[in-house]
Amino acid sequence: MGAAMACRFGRQAGTDGQGGPPMSQVLRRTLLLSGLNALLAVVAWGAFLGHFRFYGVLQRIAFCYLLTSLIAMRTGALAQALWAAGLLAGYALILRFVPISGHGPGGLERFSNIADYVDSKLMLPLLYEIDRNAGVGHDPEGLVSTLGAVATTLSGVLCGGLLLRSDRSVEKKVGIMTLAGALLLTAGLLWSRSLPLNKNLWTPSYVLVTSGWAFLGLASFVWLIEVKGLKAWAQPFVIYGSNAIAAYVGVGLMSYASVAIRWQDAPGHVIRLKTFLYRALYQSWIAPLCGDRVSSAAWGATYVALWWFLMWTLYRKRIFIKV
Repeated sequence: MGAAMACRFGRQAGTDGQGGPPMSQVLRRTLLLSGLNALLAVVAWGAFLGHFRFYGVLQRIAFCYLLTSLIAMRTGALAQALWAAGLLAGYALILRFVPISGHGPGGLERFSNIADYVDSKLMLPLLYEIDRNAGVGHDPEGLVSTLGAVATTLSGVLCGGLLLRSDRSVEKKVGIMTLAGALLLTAGLLWSRSLPLNKNLWTPSYVLVTSGWAFLGLASFVWLIEVKGLKAWAQPFVIYGSNAIAAYVGVGLMSYASVAIRWQDAPGHVIRLKTFLYRALYQSWIAPLCGDRVSSAAWGATYVALWWFLMWTLYRKRIFIKV
């Protein structure tokens, strides 16, 4: 998302601040993403969760889009890098040194870290996991860990800004991205010795490692497509990326609906549609041959293939659902 923001803001430079879309457009997109997250949360509530969850992947994207927009539209590359570094440093200090009642500072375990403590105080009934007896909860897309996620988004903005530069050759851009990716990855792995990689908390070391891999991956793609001219292999990804949010929401709704649809068998056991289909079409014959992991992977691959076909249909008709 960060790299895409850099491209979009570059095309709309001069409309607000130093460049980017009008603030009303930023707020509109933020609210749309939040609304789609709420839609998925309502379906998940009835399907399996048993309560409404405020946070979520799309809510995390909405927060990161809004906060990163406020920074990216008014600053250049150096300031954006300083913002990212400051967010990571500040978040690391919070994780390490801010104490919480009953646990002290520095805890990273579920329900005993500062991020979970803050989320529990703000909206305990609306978190992904809740320990009602202890009065605490946990959410992998919570508020405090958004500090790390914004830094991740800013790394994408910096990468996208580099790709937009006209004063450097494609080969030189690939070289810079490769070097940056290697440095970020190395720094993240070194930092993980004292502050471990943790996706649920989006720790600073996790930000550096994943951003490093993202730089290296994108550098490889640019080299293959722009330098070597090998484009055909990327078309399936272009099709998915053209309606990425639509695909994500559609897959989520289908998955949750397959869990929500349920019935009882003769002995009175509750059977969910998802479980029935998985056992009958995949696990019954794949697991005895290759194991449960392969049958589970085949189930997931079917979702990918089905929704790729649906996105291909939209792409072929030039229908792009924008948020």
